[in-house]
Amino acid sequence: MTSAPLITETTGGYCVSWADSQIDAHVRRVRVTSDGGVKGELEIIHHNKRGDVCLLPASQFNFSSETTRRNFAKQLKEKISLSVEWKEIFDFLAVRIQELARAGDGYVEVLLEDDVPPPERLLGSIIYKGVQNLIFGDKGVAKSTLAYLFAICVGLPWSDNPFGFEVPALPVATLVLDWETDESIFRYYLSRLKRGMALPQCPIYYRRCTLPLRDDIETIERQMAAVNAKLLIIDSLGAAAGGEHGELKGSEAALLFNAALRKLKTTALIVGQTAKGESEQGKRKTVYGSTYFTYYARNIFELCRGEDDYSDTLHLAMFHRESNLGKRLSPMGFCLQFNDSTGAIIVEREPVSVSEFSQKLNTQARILEALKSGAVEIKELAASLEVPQNNCRVAISRLARQGKVVKVGKAWGLAAL
Repeated sequence: MTSAPLITETTGGYCVSWADSQIDAHVRRVRVTSDGGVKGELEIIHHNKRGDVCLLPASQFNFSSETTRRNFAKQLKEKISLSVEWKEIFDFLAVRIQELARAGDGYVEVLLEDDVPPPERLLGSIIYKGVQNLIFGDKGVAKSTLAYLFAICVGLPWSDNPFGFEVPALPVATLVLDWETDESIFRYYLSRLKRGMALPQCPIYYRRCTLPLRDDIETIERQMAAVNAKLLIIDSLGAAAGGEHGELKGSEAALLFNAALRKLKTTALIVGQTAKGESEQGKRKTVYGSTYFTYYARNIFELCRGEDDYSDTLHLAMFHRESNLGKRLSPMGFCLQFNDSTGAIIVEREPVSVSEFSQKLNTQARILEALKSGAVEIKELAASLEVPQNNCRVAISRLARQGKVVKVGKAWGLAAL
């Protein structure tokens, strides 16, 4: 080896090229292990007059192991008649790949400035650009259907949509990564939305997935580039994260999922499931799996269904649980009508029914709704809402500072508008 190799960063790894010997080493799925070692997948290609020859098929490689490097060098020296110092190549890869894997991004100088634009949005405050946006809920609350509808809104773009969503000026292409169903079902749902909402043609790209996201990012990145997709819909989180033996409670699956998504450097709308057993304990529901899934998402919505007797109508409420980039939105209500005879789905905005979703509303919202019937003392108000009196007092104090409630004797009532 006489010339220094050229190192090119790829999604999830690197390509190391030696021009004088016409050898490329493709390093993929690089990861730093819990013991501080660096492992990945290594493939070696030789370019000659007859074309590309694979000298080493994609193989698991421990870049931190002297034994691994020595064994691979011996194997290739015995197998291939090339004037190449394989030990030198593997030692170089060990040093540089370990350095690169542990280095991360370089630093930049950031000055305090006045005129810095706020974070960009793709769809109102529902989808922020460049971050993880998460919508979760129980089975049967039409999470995927709403996600597809959001993709249509930005894909047209649907500027006069009936939901009041702000959309981009230009179309935004979406790639749906589906671990749940298949292409035929995806096409069926889009066709039902098209008929029910009288929509024009709008391309949405689709990919059926089987591997966890972290093991498939090179292919996904290439396909995103091919269709210029700027939004990923990940349906759904559990399978995409792919915890060991299906386990998502530990931190590893969440950390690896987040690392893979950051390498893609894109906007993601993630469909998640609800943690089990929380409703029976009277707790607010959370995303199933490690709390790191919640920590990494910058914008989180919970989707809930109302109780009704009509199987062809679904009343939903979407609650803005967390936002690191802006204020939280008020609850949004949706009505989905399913017409099996015509194969249509009609989606409309509707007010959130306080009676149906009272336990999902925060204490301040429930107080304001309760006071519409007249002034009430704290003790009675707390009892009717089934919240501790101290919590009720704190909420009332905050509403009073906002000018929304006033004290009338010993009772509290709504302030006159």
